[in-house]
Amino acid sequence: MAAFRFHITRVHSLPLNPDKKQREWEIIQSIAKNNNFPQHLLLKLNRQILHKVNNKILARMTKKIWATFTFHSPKIRKITNLFKNTNIGIAFKTTTTLHQLIKPTAPTRLQEHEKSGKHKMTCKTCHKAYVGQTSRNLKSRFREYIRYIKNNDPRPAYALHILNCRHEYGNIDDTITLLKQINTPTLLLP
Repeated sequence: MAAFRFHITRVHSLPLNPDKKQREWEIIQSIAKNNNFPQHLLLKLNRQILHKVNNKILARMTKKIWATFTFHSPKIRKITNLFKNTNIGIAFKTTTTLHQLIKPTAPTRLQEHEKSGKHKMTCKTCHKAYVGQTSRNLKSRFREYIRYIKNNDPRPAYALHILNCRHEYGNIDDTITLLKQINTPTLLLP
């Protein structure tokens, strides 16, 4: 029985054209007849194997495709309900991670550059410093200094030093430092 099961499975799983498949089936039937194997058992075995092979092919064809959506609001749920009766599986992901929820929120240097007040600009090459004040945030003031340097405009003292001495200016973290934060612009010197 195991030999017939193997040969019938082989006939249905190999990519044969219908004529060759029929020829193989006739050979299996003649072997069964020569060995006095009951014909009704052979036909029953053929039906079972054919059903199993067709189910595997059908399962491969209807395999679910998965899509991920970032869950922002219940409106996303309404959109994903459109895919409910299709072969597309929906998975949701969040924008926050456990790491983001656990890590402490320490003040960063970027927050320091959002403040205004008295500041110090340092030359990267000779480490000379210029002290100034601004009512705008330090990031805007730094960009203004860089624009003066790139446009070869020596109006501010820092830009004049960089242009005359042909020194390098650094990035915002290395160059500008907040000395004293002033929240009310009227406290700045005129």
